[in-house]
Amino acid sequence: MADRLTAEKARDLARAKDPSFAVDQILAGIEQAAREGKYQYITREFGFGSGECYGNEPAWPALCQAIVKELRALGFTARVRVQDGSQFCDLWLDVTWENSNG
Repeated sequence: MADRLTAEKARDLARAKDPSFAVDQILAGIEQAAREGKYQYITREFGFGSGECYGNEPAWPALCQAIVKELRALGFTARVRVQDGSQFCDLWLDVTWENSNG
């Protein structure tokens, strides 16, 4: 049964074809952070906080890959960050944009 398509995987595949619902929400968060003078935005939504994004990017859920691809196309640096604890890992999407003033 492990090889069967689940509803969650089917939703992920469908959403990956049009990740704009997620990208729009992330961009709104980026805009708010930029208005506060920040050059970084983090989120754990859309699967980025789950263990599914732990490891190499090609193994991530299709939606997460599509979101990161679109953010990078817009000029942002987007990557999943991991903080390993003794028993648990904390994962998040880290989106940054360059501060040209150094």
